[in-house]
Amino acid sequence: MKIIAEINSVEKSYGNSQVIKNCSFNIREGEVYGLLGVNGAGKTTLMKMMIGLQKIDRGSIRVLESEAGSGAGYLSEIGSMIENPFFYGHLNGREILKMHLCYMGKQGNISEILGMVGLDGAGDKPVSQYSLGMKQRLGIARAIIHRPKLLILDEPLNGLDPIATAEMRRLMRRLADRGTAILLSSHIIGEIKHTADRIGILAGGCIQREFSASEKLSEWNGEFEEKVVQMMRENGYEFI
Repeated sequence: MKIIAEINSVEKSYGNSQVIKNCSFNIREGEVYGLLGVNGAGKTTLMKMMIGLQKIDRGSIRVLESEAGSGAGYLSEIGSMIENPFFYGHLNGREILKMHLCYMGKQGNISEILGMVGLDGAGDKPVSQYSLGMKQRLGIARAIIHRPKLLILDEPLNGLDPIATAEMRRLMRRLADRGTAILLSSHIIGEIKHTADRIGILAGGCIQREFSASEKLSEWNGEFEEKVVQMMRENGYEFI
């Protein structure tokens, strides 16, 4: 499969604290890559560097054959929802998506996307009246409305009930099956385990180990969660 994004020996520090240390991995066309790590492991920092919101100290990130942060050209082919999505509360869902399409210089079917994320009955309601889960759905809708080649989702299932979580997993699978590369981050082991095609465990500032879909189900004979926690503890994380 074609490599859509390539992270090569990336390092990032804030003051004297090094968050990312010689980190390398890639994301392929048509796959869901799960970035698994505890809160504070550096998942959001990596995602921000990929779209030029954070400067890379050392190493390189190439996205769609462009150097990350080199200009805005490649960004029109990326959809992202990083940290909590922000919206103008007085606008409704349709207006938010229309504004985003205008900003990206793209076209998209707003009604179709609202239906895909379960907001078909709320498109004309002001966002100020949306629940947390509805805002998460709208954030995902905004990220996919322009049919990006790379979709970056930072903890996208936060605030969703079990039914909505299952719907979003099916949506991610549908998008990946049509060729979209998806980078999905989470600190919840089960969320990543049941969604991603490949899993990268981010601990100690870098990818400690990767697993394919078959490996994550069989290699550790049902002890996936226990082994992941052990690996994180070995890199200085404490679990209460």
